[in-house]
Amino acid sequence: MTERSLTVSQAGIEKATIALTDKGWSRQDLADRVTIGEGKKSKTGIDIQAIHKFFTQKAVSRQYFVGICKALGLDWQDITNPNTTTRGPETGFFHDNTSLQSIDSVKNPVSSIAVDNPNHNNPFIPQHGKIDNSRYFFGREREIRRVFETLNSGSSVAIIGERAIGKSSLLQAIYRQAPTQLRHPRQPIYLNLQNVYDENDFYGALCSLVGIEIVKGYQLQRALESHRFLLLLDEVEKMTWDGFTNQVRGQLRGLAEGINAPLRLVVAACTSLDTLFPDSQDQNMTSPFKGICIEETLKQWDDKISREFIDSRLKADWLTPVIQPVSFTEDEIAGLIAESGGYPQKLMMLCYQTYARYLN
Repeated sequence: MTERSLTVSQAGIEKATIALTDKGWSRQDLADRVTIGEGKKSKTGIDIQAIHKFFTQKAVSRQYFVGICKALGLDWQDITNPNTTTRGPETGFFHDNTSLQSIDSVKNPVSSIAVDNPNHNNPFIPQHGKIDNSRYFFGREREIRRVFETLNSGSSVAIIGERAIGKSSLLQAIYRQAPTQLRHPRQPIYLNLQNVYDENDFYGALCSLVGIEIVKGYQLQRALESHRFLLLLDEVEKMTWDGFTNQVRGQLRGLAEGINAPLRLVVAACTSLDTLFPDSQDQNMTSPFKGICIEETLKQWDDKISREFIDSRLKADWLTPVIQPVSFTEDEIAGLIAESGGYPQKLMMLCYQTYARYLN
């Protein structure tokens, strides 16, 4: 029996890359987490060359392909490239070096067309992870304005909101706009704490980003005192995990205090910072962010914003022109907004699926 090989579609590459970034993994991290087989015969960890082949759209064995997708939390069937997939002759598919067609699709040309990737022109992307491309970022003008007003007043900011509400995407927008919006220039640096394992790793990452040798404590303060940075900290909940003490959080506070402090902070978290760091109060210490971070709460999109988002995507100027542009019915729009609950990422995914049905 011939094992079929699979390759990932272009849209699949985007999803996989976003998933990898969202998890904070390197390709080696992914290779180490791929599980092949089931039960007692399962094995975790594969050669990184298989990962490189996957991300360069080269053929990968089916079990590796499925394992990689599972590790990334993706549906392997959703991201398979049908035009380069090959199967053995016993599968009921024609085996060809460049294309894959089922017996039914040969009899029915319409079926063959539907197999091709129909979503290359779907404007509702990306479906997962933070949006770090200004082309795809939408809304949050009020929140961005308030964040920069707070930063320009000399305070730091804490962006508070539920998961999948858009905190990471907002951090990216602030990163892009900082050079033009800050009254007193600061170099923006972004650090996702999901990529940081413990306190020492944090100092290593911070020093690397600001371009100095790895130091901490007073030496770090001395090294930074002539610099001005805007530090964007994502997934700040990680600082409550084992491996992080109040000492490192206290130093972060010290570096951000004062109008001319080396650091100005914008941190993103799911809950209020006072709730997030109760150990400070338990030890009669000042909460690391108390008094220096003004909280900005991200809420769900309302009906008006959701409708504007859908309309802007359907009319996006970066779409490939087509004879009959897709438009949603009023019932579809109302249903999508209601089902999404105002969560941007969920609305994006639901709209993607609706748009795909039109293409199919």
